[in-house]
Formats: sequence, C-alpha cells, structure tokens
Amino acid sequence: MTMILIKIVVTSLIVLGLSWLSERVGPRIAGVFAGLPLGIAVSLFFMGVEQGPKFASTASLSALGGLGASLVFCYVYWKTSSLLGRWNVVLTSAISIAVFLLVAAALGMLPQNRWLLTAVTVTITGIAILLFRGIPKTDYNGRKTVKVTPTSLVVRAGVATAILLVITGLANVIGEKWAGLLSGFPITLYPVLLIVHVTYSKEDAHGIIKGFPYGIGSLIICSLAASYLLVPLGVYWGMLAAIALSTIFLAVIAAVMWKNIKGT
Repeated sequence: MTMILIKIVVTSLIVLGLSWLSERVGPRIAGVFAGLPLGIAVSLFFMGVEQGPKFASTASLSALGGLGASLVFCYVYWKTSSLLGRWNVVLTSAISIAVFLLVAAALGMLPQNRWLLTAVTVTITGIAILLFRGIPKTDYNGRKTVKVTPTSLVVRAGVATAILLVITGLANVIGEKWAGLLSGFPITLYPVLLIVHVTYSKEDAHGIIKGFPYGIGSLIICSLAASYLLVPLGVYWGMLAAIALSTIFLAVIAAVMWKNIKGT
C-alpha cells in the first residue's frame, strides 16, 4: 500500500508541474520538458524495486522502442484531433493509444539490441521533427488563465497515475519486454495534452506536441543509461545517474530553445 501511495504522489507532482509550465511559459517549452525522464524513470525505478534490477535493465531496452512508438502516438494525436469535431478528445485518445500499441508491438518484434533500438528511435525522432514543423506556433500571450479547482487537479493527476499503476502492476505478468514497451508510452505527456486540449484548444495541445521531439533525446539517454547502470550500480544509484545524464541533455536543449523563442 505504501508503494502505491508513493507512485501516486510522485506521478501527480510531475503532471501538475508540467501543466503549470504549459500555462506559464508556453506549449513548446512544456513539450520539451515533457521529455524529462521522470515518467519513464519512475516506471523503471518501481519495476527495479519490485522485480529486481535485472528485470528493469532488460525493460529499459524495450523502452527505447516504446519511445519511438510514443512519437507516432503524438503524430496521430495531432492529425486526428485536427480532423475531428465532436468527441474530439475521446476519439483522438482512443485512436492514438491503439496506434501506439500496434507500433510498440511491431518494434517489439525487432531484436532487443540497445543500439538498434536507439537508432530506430533517433530516426523516428528526426522524421517527427520534420513533420511537426507543419504545426503552427501557438501564442499564449493575453489568454485568460482558467481557474484551477480540486476536481481538475484530481483529473490531471489521476490519468497519469492510473497508467503508471497499470504498467508497473502488470510488469511481472507481461514480462520485461512488454513492460518496457509500455513504459515508453508518454505517461506524463498524455495527461498534459488532455488538460490543455480540453481547457484551451487542440491548437494549444499541438504546440506541446511540436516541442516534444526535441526533449525525447533525454528519455532515450535515460533508457540507454539505465540499461547499462541498473545492474552494476543498483536500482537507486543507477536510476539517479541515468536521470542526471538525461537532465543535463534536456537542460541544454531547453536553454537553446528558450533563447530562440525570446529572440523572435
């Protein structure tokens, strides 16, 4: 029960923080910071605690493929939500999640080699950056801030927490490969997309998607480092080192993008 409460608190804080960031500094920077390795790190960490470091290390390899599927998820979310009218959020979510699972299953059929999966995900990232250039820039200036209520906070945090609990809870049943693939799902990004989509507009959600490929390199580094470090260093120190390496990368990318945005 204590472990479940820890998962709920940690995941809730991450999602609420990204939601606040999206409202204060704009969707593109929020999209970049959605690349913070906290969602995937939390998943792998709890797998390591509950199933052992070897399980989490193996799962981190498959997570590299799951990250590629998460970019396809974002592309489908963008295109589907652009076309739909009524029931936009519900249908867009259902279609995007279904496509994520199909792509993840396809990537799971590849040899689970860290460098092959890294190359595939980096290639998908490059394609996503090119495709997402078609997403118009979103201006948050002058927009009225929506009042935050206890109910909205619960909804924001509840979606991400539910996803995390399902993935880590089923880890021992579905095995390392599928646990890792599902860890690549945008656990913290998806609830933020829903929040922004419903609270503001689909265009604002698209702005977050536009920035996500620039931050996903951090997630790739985290998964890659975890696959090397979790066994020799243990779950706690191994994951801490992986997060530190990936956060340094993300900080550089965010600083460059912020400078460019302020300069325009």
